[in-house]
Amino acid sequence: MSYKRALMIILIIGISATLVYFLVQMEQTATKQTAASRPIALPYHWIGNISRARIAEPSGITYHPMRRSLFVADDSGSIYEVNPTDGTLVQSKQVNGRDLEGITVNPATGLLYAAVEDDEAILEIEPGTLTIQREFNIARDFEGAQLLKKGGMGIEALVFVPNATHPEGGTFWVGNQSFSLKPRGEPSVVCEVVVPLRSSQARKAEGTIVRFYRMNFIDISGLAYDARAECLVLISDTTNLLVELKRDGTMLSQYLLPGDEQEGVVLDGLGYLYIAQESGEIIKLADRRLR
Repeated sequence: MSYKRALMIILIIGISATLVYFLVQMEQTATKQTAASRPIALPYHWIGNISRARIAEPSGITYHPMRRSLFVADDSGSIYEVNPTDGTLVQSKQVNGRDLEGITVNPATGLLYAAVEDDEAILEIEPGTLTIQREFNIARDFEGAQLLKKGGMGIEALVFVPNATHPEGGTFWVGNQSFSLKPRGEPSVVCEVVVPLRSSQARKAEGTIVRFYRMNFIDISGLAYDARAECLVLISDTTNLLVELKRDGTMLSQYLLPGDEQEGVVLDGLGYLYIAQESGEIIKLADRRLR
């Protein structure tokens, strides 16, 4: 066999192997994407409704790792601190008369942050006294496109994702509520927002959207962060979905949620997941999702 012929055979084999490899990779990617877009039942163990406080319309929930308690926001502008074991009320206060639609905590400082619907603002709140420290208005536009439409449904979900290497100690993610997926309708999006937590001491400052992802489902009603899986956890009230989303926009999986009127979600890092329902219930579940 001549040298050129042998070289040609090796080249053909190499090209064939490369094509097979890429075809296998494409098939695996397509399989993962199909699995991620197909909802399955959420794996959990039911603990039940733990709420003993009279919260008329819960709209957001977060777990405070320092105080080992849950904080719940409601539509009337009130915040409640609740014991996660027996649901007893620790404290409550009407922060203001604005519509609070999400609440989260910065684990490094212990400060709470609540989202104000319509105003597209984030309130910084001291957890011991439930008093407002600062306010950050979110710029509605990103690269010329208005993502948070004035007069629209508004932000409905909020979570802080800590990052020790970030100048501000981390970033916020907000979910814009939309009931339409039409191209010219109000966008169903999650946006990453940078807020000057460290770089400014002003009582009022502005937050900026730095990236966003369009969702293929409507009514984003709650946001949490799963530190173990390093992903965002979104819930949708209308579609009864829990969605895992990487911060690069990759959708990992979709689960069918139990209950109804799910307005807020949080993981406590101890294996439990809590869902705040608009009916006033706080549902506690032992999380059985695979890590």
